[in-house]
Amino acid sequence: MRLRTPKLVRLAALGIAGATTIAVVAVPASASTQATIVNVVGYSVVGPAYTALEKAFQATSAGSGVTFTNTFGASGTEANNVAKGIPADVVNLSYYSDEESDATAGYIPATWENQEDTIGGVNPATQTVYKTPGIVTDSTVVFIVRKGNPLGIKQWSDLTRKGIRLVTPNPETSGSAKWDLLAAYAAWKALGHTPNQDQNYLKSVIEHIVAEPPSGSTALSTFLAGTGDVLLDYEDDALGAVAAGDAITVVVPPQTLLIENPIALTNTGLAKPAAVAFYQYLFSSAGQTVLAKLGYRSVLTSVWNATKSSFAAFKKSTDLQTISTINSGGWPVIDPEFFGSSVTFPPNDSIHPNEGIVTYLEQFAGQDN
Repeated sequence: MRLRTPKLVRLAALGIAGATTIAVVAVPASASTQATIVNVVGYSVVGPAYTALEKAFQATSAGSGVTFTNTFGASGTEANNVAKGIPADVVNLSYYSDEESDATAGYIPATWENQEDTIGGVNPATQTVYKTPGIVTDSTVVFIVRKGNPLGIKQWSDLTRKGIRLVTPNPETSGSAKWDLLAAYAAWKALGHTPNQDQNYLKSVIEHIVAEPPSGSTALSTFLAGTGDVLLDYEDDALGAVAAGDAITVVVPPQTLLIENPIALTNTGLAKPAAVAFYQYLFSSAGQTVLAKLGYRSVLTSVWNATKSSFAAFKKSTDLQTISTINSGGWPVIDPEFFGSSVTFPPNDSIHPNEGIVTYLEQFAGQDN
């Protein structure tokens, strides 16, 4: 059964060949009012959360008189936009490498990860067990299925049953897609399979993908419009869809991957007291509680302990894999290993690359199962 059409054809058919960016453009203002305008740039899925966060912050003494411009889209696209000079004071992208690319371009300080401690006031003693610096929210990869789960999707092996059609964003533009595909690999690893078996399973997952929209939010829209049987998505996005009344069921697989979304103040943001105050609010108990109520797993132990009953638990610590359990080198190693443009193979193995794994496996998209 042919389950996948060429990427450009799929995107054109969906009418979303390019990334979607939602922007609120500020009316030109004087220098004094510009100081109280905070420009937020982020990955698509987190956009609705900032509506609530900004409103809550504006109700505080520190936020009185502060206004916002917001630009949200595919994480890779927004990272490029920041590097091209889009107004940006606070940048909340999908994963480490997109944030780091803006640091390399000189728009974010090289020490951006330390801002969580030095500016946000969050030190390891107040963090949850996941102590990656520079992370403002945690989440997990889950399955979104049709209301009532008519196909009985429960675990990762169900995704590669004959005829199952998957939706996940495009890894060339979306950080969400990278989390999704790595979750499949990591979950198989958690079950005790070998690295080659993990790759074989990931290949099967990719072969079942029928649509790769450019961002996490457009992937959800595509699924809600009727495409596919299962959407791989952020837990927070899935819970938001349930809260919005969408006709879906959320399935938390027994094994999955911890998502860690980074944030940073840019060079212009550091020079703007309103942006610094907002950044601090995001890491405060009040800000983290707003995020927790919207389906995000808090990075503060105090808030997590007060809200964790609202989230799925895992039986074993290894059931919730992390980037470091996939590779101890983290994203700087994982990005080229899985998503690099160059594909290389180890000696005596021409089917299991050690660099560009997903790049290589995507070549099999559309083949019969």
